[in-house]
This record gives sequence, C-alpha cells and structure tokens, in this order.
Amino acid sequence: LKHHIHPISVHTPNGVLPIAVVLYLIAWIFDYDLFAKAGLINLVFIVLAFPVVVSTGVIEWKNKYNSAMTTIFKLKILSATLTVISCLICMIWNLLDPDVLHSPKSWVFILINLVSLASTGVAGLIGGKLVFKD
Repeated sequence: LKHHIHPISVHTPNGVLPIAVVLYLIAWIFDYDLFAKAGLINLVFIVLAFPVVVSTGVIEWKNKYNSAMTTIFKLKILSATLTVISCLICMIWNLLDPDVLHSPKSWVFILINLVSLASTGVAGLIGGKLVFKD
C-alpha cells in the first residue's frame, strides 16, 4: 500500500490492452499477419502482468477498504475478472490457432477482445473514482 504497487502495476494492462486490440483490429481488417503477431505479443505481456495486478488489488481492497463488498467493489471485481478471463481466452485461442483472424469465427475473437477492452476500462474508471473520489 505504501508504495502504491497496485495503481502502478495496473498501468500495464490498461495501457497495453488498447494497443493489442487495435493491432488485432488492423490485422483483421487489412489482413496484416504481422500486426496479429504483435497483438499476441502484447497480450502475453498483459496476461503476465495479471498476477501482480490482481494480487495487489486484493491486498489493497482488504487493507485499505476493509474488504468492503459494496456495489462499486462488486462491479470492480466483476469487470477485473471479465478482463482476465477474456484476455486469457484470446491469448490461448490465438496460440492454439494462429490463423484465428482468417477463420469464420474471427468476429467472435474480435468481439472478445472488445469485451476485454471495455471491461478493463470499467475497472480502471472505478479505480480512478475510488482513488480520486470525484
């Protein structure tokens, strides 16, 4: 808590995830395989950051907010969980099927990426409201 590890660590997924999603969108729309590979590399870094982000978030919630289970924390936990799950799904899917953006299910893959982007945005917005109180 003293060193603000959670707010610092959360900048990785919140900053890199939009890049990954945009890279996937460009790869899908313009058929650029290199951009799809770059999207996957970014997604791997995001997933690798999650253990630190989630564990420090739980520590902060327990110690700073006394494990309060208010609506705002339920929404934050839900959006963070949705972010982690959707990013894991996209990463694993892309690793198992590198040509996912050329498949008939490519729109589902893109939709899950957009869900991950929206849910991380919600989690970040709520975190900002908790920290800055306005």
